[in-house]
Amino acid sequence: MTKRKGRLVRFWRWVKRGRAGRYVRLARMLSARGMANLDLNERVQHRRLAVFEAHYSLDRIFPYSWDEFRRLPEMAGCINCGLCLSRCPAIQGLTLDRDAARYAGPREVGISLSRSTPQFWATSDTVYYCTLCGACEAVCPVGIPIPEVVEMVRRKLYYQESVVPAGGICPPCLPAAHSALQINLESPAGNIFGQPMAGWEAWEKPEAAFVFFVGCAFSYWERESIEQTLRLLAWLGVDVTTVDERCCGGPSRVVGAPLVEAVAAHNVAAILAKGTNRVITACPRCALTLAREPAYAGLRVQHTSTFLAEHVEALGTLTPEGPAPCVTYHDPCEVGRCSGEYDSPRAVIHAAGLELREMAHSRELSNCCGAGGGVRGAYARTSVGIARQRVEEALETGAEVLLTECPSCLHNLRNGVRSRDGIAVANVSEYLGRRVAS
Repeated sequence: MTKRKGRLVRFWRWVKRGRAGRYVRLARMLSARGMANLDLNERVQHRRLAVFEAHYSLDRIFPYSWDEFRRLPEMAGCINCGLCLSRCPAIQGLTLDRDAARYAGPREVGISLSRSTPQFWATSDTVYYCTLCGACEAVCPVGIPIPEVVEMVRRKLYYQESVVPAGGICPPCLPAAHSALQINLESPAGNIFGQPMAGWEAWEKPEAAFVFFVGCAFSYWERESIEQTLRLLAWLGVDVTTVDERCCGGPSRVVGAPLVEAVAAHNVAAILAKGTNRVITACPRCALTLAREPAYAGLRVQHTSTFLAEHVEALGTLTPEGPAPCVTYHDPCEVGRCSGEYDSPRAVIHAAGLELREMAHSRELSNCCGAGGGVRGAYARTSVGIARQRVEEALETGAEVLLTECPSCLHNLRNGVRSRDGIAVANVSEYLGRRVAS
C-alpha cells in the first residue's frame, strides 16, 4: 500500500513539473473560460425567455401536475377498439340536440384532443358533453380512466380562461351555465342556484348522533323526496339532525373549478357544532365530496344506500301484504362505478319485500341518467334525451316503479317519463318513507 502511494505522489509531481503540467493548466484555463461563456449563455437565455413570456403569454401553455402527468402513459394505451363509443350515453342522446353534432365521443376526448395544453380550448365544444359517468372506462379493455382525463382537461380549460385577459387569442371555453355555477358558489348564498338555501329547521336539533346533509338539488328540486327519507330515518330510530348548510362544493370539481373553501369551512363548522362528525346524505356527489376532499377531513360519511343496508332487519317489517310490488333499480354513476356500491341498495329493496327486476344494463354496465358532469345545466335537451332512453329501458322490465338513490337521477328520470308510460320514479329511501307514513 505504501509503495502504491509513493508512486502516485511521484506521478503527481511529474505532472506538475513536466510537460503534462502545461496540459493540465491549459485544461483548467479552458474550463474556466467555458464556465464564463456558460454564464453568459444563461444570461442570454434568460433575456430570451423574458421576451418569449412577454410576447407569447397568451399561448396558454401550462405545465401538467404530477397527478396529471402520470395519466399520459395510460392514455397512450388506447387500442382504438371503439367500445367506449358504444357505451357513451351522450352519443346515444345526441339526436335530440342540434348543437351536439360535433361531439367526438370519449375516445377522441380522452385520447386525441387532450394531448396539447395550448389547444385544450379547441375541445370546449366537445369535452362538456361528457357526463363523467364512467361507462366508457368500465368497458375499456386497457382500463384508460377517460373520466379523469376529461376532468383534467376541464381543469386546464377553467384555469386558462381565468388567467388569460379578455381579448386573448382563444375564445371563451366554459359553458355559460358552468361559469354561473361557480359564481353562485362563491356568492354569499353559497349554492349552485345562487339563492338563499331553503332551510330544514323543522328537523334540526341542538345535538344528535348523525347530521343529515341535504344538499342543493334536494332542497330546490325534490324537497318532498327528502322529507320522506327523513321520516324513514326517524321511524328507524336514528338520532339525526339537519344543519344550516351550504353546497358541498362538489359541482365545482365537475366543471373543472377549484373547491370553494368558504362553503366547506361553513359546513364543517355547522356539522361539528352538533357534537358529531358522522354524516348521512342521499346525494352521491355530496357523499363523495364530504368523504374525499381534504377540506372535509375528519368527517365520517355514509350514503343512505349503505346506511339503510345496516338496518335490513327493521326494514323487513315493511313487507307489504299481498303480491310484492314490482320495481327496477337505476344505479347512480357516483354510487356504482365511482364508489363501487351495488349490493347495498339491492339488499334494502329485497329486505322491504319488493320484487326487483334488473334492466338490461345494470350494475357496472348501468346506463347514465344524463344529469351528471354538468350536462343537465349546459345541455338540457341532450340530458333529458339520455334520461328518456333509460326510462324506456326500465319500461321493458314491466316494473311499476323505477327506483334510484340520487337527487339528480331522480329529477332527470322524472323529466324523462311521459304521462302514458305508467311508471313512477322515486328514491329507495323516499319510497320506503311513504310506506312508513301510510
